[in-house]
Amino acid sequence: MSLFNKYGFNKDILKSIKELNFSNPTPIQEKVIPEILSFKRDIIATAQTGTGKTAAFGLPIIQLTDNKYKDIECVILCPTRELCIQITKELNSYCTYMKYYAAIPIYGGAKIETQIKNLKKNPKIIVCTPGRLNDLIKRNRIDFSFVKHFVLDEADEMLSMGFKSEIDKILEQIPSDRKIYLFSATLSTKVKKITQTYMNNPLMISTSCANKGADTVKHLYYTITKSKRYDVIKNILDLNKDIYTIVFCRTRRETNEISNNLIKDNYNAKVLNGDLSQAERDRVMNAFRLKSINILVATDVASRGIDVNNLSHIINYNLPDDPEVYVHRSGRTGRAGNKGVSIALVSKREHRRLKEIEKLSQIKFIKNEVPTNTEVHKTKIKLFTDRIIDIQAPSEKEKDEFKYFYNKISQFTKEEIIGKMISMNINDSKRIYDNKENKKESDYHKPRIEKQIDKLIINLGRSDKINTQDIIKLINKSTRSRDTEIGKIDIKKNFTTFEVNNEMKQLIISKMNKIRYNRKLILVSDYKPELINLSKNKKLKSNNKRRRRKRRR
Repeated sequence: MSLFNKYGFNKDILKSIKELNFSNPTPIQEKVIPEILSFKRDIIATAQTGTGKTAAFGLPIIQLTDNKYKDIECVILCPTRELCIQITKELNSYCTYMKYYAAIPIYGGAKIETQIKNLKKNPKIIVCTPGRLNDLIKRNRIDFSFVKHFVLDEADEMLSMGFKSEIDKILEQIPSDRKIYLFSATLSTKVKKITQTYMNNPLMISTSCANKGADTVKHLYYTITKSKRYDVIKNILDLNKDIYTIVFCRTRRETNEISNNLIKDNYNAKVLNGDLSQAERDRVMNAFRLKSINILVATDVASRGIDVNNLSHIINYNLPDDPEVYVHRSGRTGRAGNKGVSIALVSKREHRRLKEIEKLSQIKFIKNEVPTNTEVHKTKIKLFTDRIIDIQAPSEKEKDEFKYFYNKISQFTKEEIIGKMISMNINDSKRIYDNKENKKESDYHKPRIEKQIDKLIINLGRSDKINTQDIIKLINKSTRSRDTEIGKIDIKKNFTTFEVNNEMKQLIISKMNKIRYNRKLILVSDYKPELINLSKNKKLKSNNKRRRRKRRR
């Protein structure tokens, strides 16, 4: 029997709980559910993401709100569109069997007119991002008169994203007799100010120490120079066969640089930063959740509210300035009882900041030796061996097709054949690594031979829903090479310019002009600014002529 029965939920909620296979309440649910059901006090709850917070506040609020009336009774505020959609989906799964009961999402990046129409469907709960909810308040499109419950989810993230003034404006509109339930992974100074201003004698609930890192996460660090960080990331990826990770960077430039390099080196990676449109962001996140890509390179701002299950690793390309941000980053792995690893790449100077994080979050960093190329090579041989063992041997019928092969290799011993297979599949990468490692320091000071860089233009742009990674893939696919040196890529509305080595220019032009992208025939040529300016001038003149004609009419 489900232990949720003891809370007195109605039969429709209990039916949904059974279908969702909820049996035992999590620690945060055990503490929060009875308090919200009692409707006596405001609540401040500290718990890590992934511990069942949505059910902790969602189930009792659904029980307490009355679907006989057509008024909004609960407002849930959260930092991002992704989290907004996710919470709404979960709430609606809890009230599947309740007639005329619905929660709706309200967020930016979507048509506000559609959301205004949805408000006319009389939802009991609205799940909102601060900016879009303020837009609706300004338009007088929302009525808070009957709101009894106000939830601030991921409060620390909302405040660190600069939503303090928006939250203030919203809370001023909510009736004074409402109850506020604030959920936060950390209790920062900004969060405490909100609680002091708007909450009345709140009850403190915690399943762990405030600001504490999750116990299920192992924290490792490598001491390295900045120039070696990318190579170390590659070695970490190669050593962990089933890695599913987010690589955190400080700047958009770093995310673009690392993701582009990973794609060139044949890793399944995508970038997530502020340069992406909402549609592009959704495509990347869907691919990441479906694991068609297993590496996401992101900034902290772009990753706000991302909730992805079963992340095995978090890689900190560099440490965040705020120790609390590290707690958020590392808290994205090791969820729901799973184990996770958080790796920090640091310089010797940054050891002091590791101590600050340890002090704040009560975690302990373990020093790890930088994985060597030899270790990576041994791991690749092991994986290659396992793959051969798992492959099914050819049938008797298929052996006829391999006669030529058998005849050719019969002159070699078993050891020689195995050695050749290993060399063919693995040793090429080892030779590249060894060449890097054996390079003399004096080689780095030799004068470089400057390569001539040419700029090309392609007839694909933002209107074709193309991004930097797609351009790189098109170039590599058409030239059948992952080693093409690609410089700056600049995507405009209807075209894109990109820089390439002069030696590759003609090959790229000849090969790319023979392929299509989403059924559109690709055209690549030398970039000539005067032609673009001429085209713009023609459009301008044409627009001016139209305006003059309209005036005459």
